[in-house]
Formats: sequence, structure tokens, C-alpha cells
Amino acid sequence: MAGVTILLLHAFPLDSRMWGPLRSALEEAGHPVAAPNLADETSSLGVENWARRVLADVEGDLVPVGCSMGGYLAFELWRQARARIHALALLDTRATPDTPEQRQARDDSIRVLGEDGFDPFWEATGPRLFAAGTPTEVVEQARALAADQPITGLVAALETLRDRPDSRPTLATVDVPVLVLVGEEDALTPPPDAEAMAAALSDARFLTIPGAGHLAALERPREVGDALLHFIEDVVR
Repeated sequence: MAGVTILLLHAFPLDSRMWGPLRSALEEAGHPVAAPNLADETSSLGVENWARRVLADVEGDLVPVGCSMGGYLAFELWRQARARIHALALLDTRATPDTPEQRQARDDSIRVLGEDGFDPFWEATGPRLFAAGTPTEVVEQARALAADQPITGLVAALETLRDRPDSRPTLATVDVPVLVLVGEEDALTPPPDAEAMAAALSDARFLTIPGAGHLAALERPREVGDALLHFIEDVVR
């Protein structure tokens, strides 16, 4: 369907620049692309507010492509505007809400950011995002993007992540094609969890990316780009 916008929704603690080569590949293939930045010091908290802002800023029909935090927003976009959504791609994400332990970890990260700043936060967070053997330049690219975010924006994102709704009931309502993609070494949203999410969807395609962790789109952009292009060209006619 001509004119459908591919809506790239980035992961925490990064911004829309994480999509670099993948965005270029989509645009070169002729697809309109939008890639908003989701959290900054001026953003209202909550995926509900983020979704309203994105839906107002990006007109027309959409294929949301959400990585991690972006996937949580993709579920909210579906709840608010399902008539505008022709397909979904859920990358390294999950439908479940934070457990009490995960909520506490978010609060601990907020405290570290407030008291000690970015470097200790990244030292605790960064290593968990990547597969073993990820090239140093990829890790450093992600660190640079994260370091560019204002502390207030990182805190706002953590609060939104902590307080997001349970999207498991939403899965049964999704009646469009969904690509569920996960890094084979994703420790935060591991493949068995992603596969279970795919099984709860009525029309899902499940794919693992070898050698990738929680940021497969950044770690393996060519493989993820090929998978995403194949999916989009199949479902957007």
C-alpha cells in the first residue's frame, strides 16, 4: 500500500540515530520513514502521552517498528490507533510489564543518574545490551548516543518504562501481520520470551538474529534490515 510510513521507534537509552543504516536502506527501497526521538526533558511521562504525540506528528497509515522501549510504545500505538496500523515489527522487546525487581532496578538507575551521573549508569547498563564479541566500535557508538541524552530525558524514559502497562492482553487484539525479531544472545528479552510472545499473536513471524544481543538493529544492521525489508515488502502493498 503506497504511502504507508515506516515508523522507527528507538531503544533506551539511545535516540533515533540508532537506526542509521537501516533507515537508509528503507528509504533507498522507496519507503517513507519517520524516526522520532521519544524522551527528552520536555516530554510528558508515559507511553500513552508518547503515543498521542507521535500520532499527532506523523500523519497517515503506519508500520511501527519498535526496538525494546520502542516496542512498548508500538503496543500503545495499536491501542490508540489500530485503524492506522497495517503491520508491526517488534524487535528485542516484550509484552510483559516490569516485575517488582525490574521496577526496583529502574529506581536504582534513576538514583545513580541523579547522584553520580552518566558514566556509572552506563557502566551498569551498557554491558547487558550487547552480545559477547560485539565490536568495540558498535558499543562505543551506542555509548556516545546514550551520553548525548540529557539526564532528565534518561530519567523520564526510565520512569515511563517502569510504569508502562501490561501489554499481554493487547496481543490477542492484534489482527495484522507482526514480525517478532530477537537477538540470539539477548539477555534482557531472551528468545524464549520473544517466541512465547509471537505464539500469542494471530499472525506472527518469529526470527532470531545470530551474534546479536538486545540491540540487534545496531549490532547486525544488515541482517535486521534484510529481514525487515522482506517483511515490509510482503505486507505493505
